[in-house]
Amino acid sequence: MKKILLPISMFLFLAVGCDNPMLSKSTDLDSQELQALSSELSSELGLSDSSTDGLNDILKRHGRKGKHREPGFLWKVSGELADSLSDEEKAVLFEKMDEKEIPLFGSSKGKKGKKGKKGKSYFSQIIKVLTDDQKVTFKAIKVAYKERFKAIHEQVKDGTLPKEDAKAQKDALREALKAEIDALLTDEQKVQLEQNKADRKEKRKAYSDSTKAVKVAVLGMTTDQLTALDAAHQEARDAAKALFEKSKNGDIDKDTLRDGLKNIFAAKNEKMLGIFEASQLEIIKIHKALQLRMNKHKGQKGKKGGGRKGKNG
Repeated sequence: MKKILLPISMFLFLAVGCDNPMLSKSTDLDSQELQALSSELSSELGLSDSSTDGLNDILKRHGRKGKHREPGFLWKVSGELADSLSDEEKAVLFEKMDEKEIPLFGSSKGKKGKKGKKGKSYFSQIIKVLTDDQKVTFKAIKVAYKERFKAIHEQVKDGTLPKEDAKAQKDALREALKAEIDALLTDEQKVQLEQNKADRKEKRKAYSDSTKAVKVAVLGMTTDQLTALDAAHQEARDAAKALFEKSKNGDIDKDTLRDGLKNIFAAKNEKMLGIFEASQLEIIKIHKALQLRMNKHKGQKGKKGGGRKGKNG
């Protein structure tokens, strides 16, 4: 009997230990996205079990039951982590960002990625309004044009077609593809597509406005800071628009355009750094670090309500 009681008593002793991972609150996270983020941060920052539980309490409070997909989620988490993380943990969190010189303000995605995503989104919206018969025709059109684009790519690759000529041919193909799809749609479907587009735009604006409101509250931004921030954004937009006009008119080449845009946004980033106080910049940097990591885990299925791709503000 004593031989049985001894292992049981040892098990109970381990189970009630202060930092026992069996009692970790990470199991309370109901989203695999949040669980993946928690696990990554815990491992990367070398958090103790009690510190990991503190992190998970924050994630759970602001993100459970799908709230991690609501506007401003990461801003709320960042505001609390600015107080709970040690200076050493923050340094580790920022290490990769500092090494790669990732700017605090603006997207880290390139134009190429956005363009590809835009093309896929365009086709997915078209499919939503098509009948079953139209979908068959639509698929055949896509396959045919894919082969034609592939043929142009192969010609460029083997050196039989100059890149400038290839660009002109691709532009012509895109216009022809658009015309065929347009001919496939009924007037009612075209109206529905425009309405869907307007609805998406309104939804994105509402999400953006709500995220901004949370950001302003978490950072404690003043009216003067908001005015200066808007002015910096507008100045950069105006400068970029002027450059694009010059490029369109043939006054500057692509390299000059690219370098000019790079300088504009570097100057904007520098100007925005001067708008915020040190404590605010720390929260902004934590938010950026979390956002970069969260983007890797989007769309992961969880125990409850996972699997649907969403945004993280």
